[in-house]
Amino acid sequence: MLCSIFCSISLVFIIGMIYFYSATSNNYVVNRYKQMLSPELKERYEMIVKERRDISLKGYVLGFVISLIMIGLYKYKCKNKCIKKNTFFICMIISISFLTNYFYYILYSKSDWMLNHLQSSKEVSMWLEVYKEMQRNYHMGILLGIIGVGFLGAGLGCG
Repeated sequence: MLCSIFCSISLVFIIGMIYFYSATSNNYVVNRYKQMLSPELKERYEMIVKERRDISLKGYVLGFVISLIMIGLYKYKCKNKCIKKNTFFICMIISISFLTNYFYYILYSKSDWMLNHLQSSKEVSMWLEVYKEMQRNYHMGILLGIIGVGFLGAGLGCG
């Protein structure tokens, strides 16, 4: 039971991230926004993007470390009586890493925000479009992941 929960969470996040990165990698709204920025604002935007990427990577590393500690505690507590399948541990690592990353990223204090540097209402309006597009893509990816796991579970007779 625990294995299927970890694997379901893992699949939801994996499908969600695949969708998110494919939907935002060459996104029209983002590209249009970057084109309208001045060189100074483009540089500022890239610095903010780099900071957010670094925060995200730190969240994944922290999640990976936490999952390794959890696996160690799990193996220590259970000795030889518990699940020994590699699938269980892989799903545990992925789900803990993604969940930790999510909360780390959301709760981590960011040093700068693009809104602090925008002057015109047009710049703010276009930034809002970018923000909404990223948020929509992220949540659509998670929704598709949940639906995908639901279909997979139903197909396997789990639902």
